[in-house]
Formats: sequence, structure tokens, C-alpha cells
Amino acid sequence: MRDPGQPGRFGDNAGTLQIDFVKRGGWIGTTLAESFEPPILDVHEKIEDRARLTELLGPQPLWDGYSNVARYPRATEGTRRPDQVRIRPLWGRFMSWLAATRKSEVVVEFGTAFGVSGMYWLAGLQMGHLFTFEPNRRWAEVARENLSAISDRYTLTVDCFEAAAGSHLRPGSVDIAFVDAIHTSSFVLEQYRVLELYMRERGLVLFDDINFSADMEACWHIISRRPGITASARLNARVGIIEL
Repeated sequence: MRDPGQPGRFGDNAGTLQIDFVKRGGWIGTTLAESFEPPILDVHEKIEDRARLTELLGPQPLWDGYSNVARYPRATEGTRRPDQVRIRPLWGRFMSWLAATRKSEVVVEFGTAFGVSGMYWLAGLQMGHLFTFEPNRRWAEVARENLSAISDRYTLTVDCFEAAAGSHLRPGSVDIAFVDAIHTSSFVLEQYRVLELYMRERGLVLFDDINFSADMEACWHIISRRPGITASARLNARVGIIEL
């Protein structure tokens, strides 16, 4: 493990997470402080090398299903560059740390995009397995190459999570889930409803881009204050995390 303060390819991304608890308790309440600096592992530089090569592919076509999303605050046709849809290194470091510290056996994410977040999950998984879902076949092809460069402990499904989860997951088996697909409350709340079937007790769910729109802010407000959850927190205003 490299010293997080050491100069390197991470540059300004070697920063800290500011954690704002909505409901403090459980594992995240006792493990996370209000300011947290995830460690940098040697493999993280390999991941960033892969991400830089992926960006050189240039703009890639969006999934056709986006055209059916009503009132989306971004373009639902055309292309995206890989760097436009990837997580930043700071979040990736947190994911690796989270999977390693929890000794997670099953991690689930959707959508995969070009595989950057999946590579960071794999960097933290010791004996566990990543199940990742991406309906865009072209993006999934790129993601598969990236994920395979880090580990073979993954299953990449070219489909939507809601449609395919039952073919791959057992109820009560998932320790960590990462929700990063279509950022509208109608999609996210339904995905979370399905996801709850597969989560283990005291499992963690991360929601990316909770500050994406007023609609997503409202969605996070609902989820983070649900009576049945043990804890919830907002990380750097962008990512929400709950403990069941």
C-alpha cells in the first residue's frame, strides 16, 4: 500500500471524504469518521492506467433504453466519453477499502459502464465475487476487458439488474450493492425495492449521484430516512450510503 500523501498519479484525487450522517449507527456509524481518507493501493495505479486507455476509445453510443426515460435531465441519445461516466479515484479507493474491510463475499453493482468502478471493487475483494450488470453491449465489451485485467472473480451480465438479478443472486446473499444506473427516483426506488430481496442483514447500499437533480435529492431524502434502516450518510454531497 502506498502512502496516501505521497505524490503520484492520483494528484489532487488523493483527498478525503467528508461524511455527513443522516442516521448514525451500526457498522458505518462506528467505523467511519466525519473525515475519512481511503488508502491508495498499488493496484489502483493499474486501474487508472486502464481508465486512461479506455478514454482514448473516444465517445461511445448510449444504451437504446435511455430513449424511453421521460424527463431525464441529460441527453438520452448520442454518445458519452468513458471519462464522463466513470467514478473518480477517490470513490474507487473507498470502494476497494469497503470491500476489503468488510471481507465481502458478494458485491453487486449496476450499471457497469466501462468497468472502472468494477475494477476498484475487484481490487478490494479478497475471496468474494462481483456481480455487475450493464445493458449496453458495446460498453460491456470494454468493461469485460478492464475487469479481466484485475481479477476473474466477477460475473458481467449484459442486461438490466431488475430483469436479470434473479438468475444470478440468492436472497440474503449481498453484502454491498452500488446503485449507479439511471438517476431518477422512479428507477432508483424500484431498483432498491428489488435489491432489498437480495441484501443480507446489515448489508450496505451505495447510491451514486444523489445530487444529480432535485428529483434525486428527493429520492435520497426518502431512502436515507426510512424507518427500517440502521444508518445512513452522505459522502461529499454526491454518494449516499445506507446500512440495512
